[in-house]
Amino acid sequence: MKKLIALLLAAIMVLGLVACGPAGQTESQPPKGTEGSKQSEPPKQTEGNKQTEPPASEPITVTVWTYQAESEEPTAEANRFQKLVDDWNATHDDIKIELSNAKNADAVVTAIAGSNVPDIFQANWETAPSLAAEGAIVELTSYVNSDAEFDKDDFLPAIWNLCSVDGKIYSIPFTASTTYILYNPKVLAEHNWDHFPTTMDEMLQCALDCTVLGEDGSIQVVGLHPTFPWLDNVLWPVAFGADWVDADGNPDFDNEGIRKTHEFQKTLLDALGGYDQAKNWADTFYTTRCTETDPVLTGQAAMRFNGDSGLAGFQESADKLGLVYGEDYGIAALPNANMLTGGVFCMNAKTPNPDATWQVLAYLTGKDAMAYRAEGGYNRGNFMPRISALKALEAMDVTDAVKAGAQLLQTSDLRSFPMSGYVNTYLNAITTYMTEYLAGRMDLDSAVAAVQEEVEAAAAEYK
Repeated sequence: MKKLIALLLAAIMVLGLVACGPAGQTESQPPKGTEGSKQSEPPKQTEGNKQTEPPASEPITVTVWTYQAESEEPTAEANRFQKLVDDWNATHDDIKIELSNAKNADAVVTAIAGSNVPDIFQANWETAPSLAAEGAIVELTSYVNSDAEFDKDDFLPAIWNLCSVDGKIYSIPFTASTTYILYNPKVLAEHNWDHFPTTMDEMLQCALDCTVLGEDGSIQVVGLHPTFPWLDNVLWPVAFGADWVDADGNPDFDNEGIRKTHEFQKTLLDALGGYDQAKNWADTFYTTRCTETDPVLTGQAAMRFNGDSGLAGFQESADKLGLVYGEDYGIAALPNANMLTGGVFCMNAKTPNPDATWQVLAYLTGKDAMAYRAEGGYNRGNFMPRISALKALEAMDVTDAVKAGAQLLQTSDLRSFPMSGYVNTYLNAITTYMTEYLAGRMDLDSAVAAVQEEVEAAAAEYK
C-alpha cells in the first residue's frame, strides 16, 4: 500500500487537468441580487427507498468524501451534495450519510491506505486502475448490473470505459466532460473561411490561414494553439482516430494516427514562431480564459479548445460585451470524434457495509440526483454522465452554449483513453517525450520509440 500511495501521489501531481471551471470547479460570482442564486428543491425520495419501520439497531453510517469546494452559494456543487445528503438522512433511519467536502486526492489516497473512512470517495478517472490493482477499491460490476433501478443504460455508453478495467467496473461516473472548439466566425471570415472546418485537414489549413505574425515575428493572431490552455494527450489523438493499444489491448503508440496527431500540433506551434514563443503566448493569456478578455472574444485567436464546464462563463462574458452567439462567437465539436472524461466515485475496499454503501452510491449517482445537480452552480448548468440529466439540462433556463454542449455530449462520437493498470505511466510517458518532440528537442521517431519502450515495460510489469 505504501507503493500505491507513492505512485498515486506522483500521478496526481503530473496529471491534474485545468479548465475554466472543471467538475469540482470554482465558479465565478454572478452579480449580486440576480436570480442565479435561487436553488430548486432536491429530488424527493421514492417510496421504495423510504424507511417506514424503525430500525432494530443503531443506523449504519456511510461516509462520503468529495473534492467539491465549500461555498456560501447555495447552488454550488458542494451544497447540492449536502442537500441530497440531508434529504436522504431525513427519510432513512437505517442508513445515515456523513458528507465531507473540500478533500483532495492526496488526502483520499492516504486515508484509504489504512482506514475504512471514507466509504465512498471522489477520484480522478485515471487513478482507479491503480487502486483496483492494489485491492484498495471494491469491484462494482455485480452491483451495477443487478440493480435495475440504477439503470446503467441511462449513462453515456462511452463513460463506462473510464470506469472499467478488463471488463470489470471499479468506479461510478458522477460527472461527464468533453472538449469543444470555441471560435470567432469574423476572424475566420477575414481569412476567407465561411464555415467552421469539417475535417482535421481543414482545421489545420484554417488555423494556418488565420495565424498572423507581426513584422518582428511576434504573434498577432493565433489560428489555433494546440497546447492552449493545456497539453492534451487525449483530445487530438481522438480527433485523428488514433489508437493507443492494438486489437489485443497491448500498447501501440507507434502508429500512423499518433504520428499525424503530433505532426499536426508541431506544425501549428512552428507557425506561431516555435514552441517557446507559443508557450509564452499561452502563459500570458491563460488567466483570460472565459473572461471578457478571452482571446477568441477579442479576436486575438480564431479558435481554441476548452472544457465544456467553461461554456456558461464564456457566454456570460460574451453577453457583457454585447456579442451575439452564432455571429460573433460560436462553439463546435471537433471533426470526426470528441474525447470524453469525467469524475468518478469509488468504494473503499475496507468498508464494513458494502451493501449499504452501494445504496448510498446508487442514490448519489441516480437519475433524480443527477437531474438536480445538472442545474449547476448559480443555475448555470453542469454536465452529467446520465442521458436523462443531459436532456433535463437542455430544458433548463441556461445559455445556448450550455444547451449546445449538452446536445453534443449526447450526439458526438465520444472516445476516451483506454483504461489499464498502467494508465498513469502511459500518460506520463506521452507528456514527457512528446513535449520534447513538440519543443524540437527530439525527433518524432525517437520520441515515439521512447514512449513505446517505457509503456511496454510498464505493461509487462502489470501483467
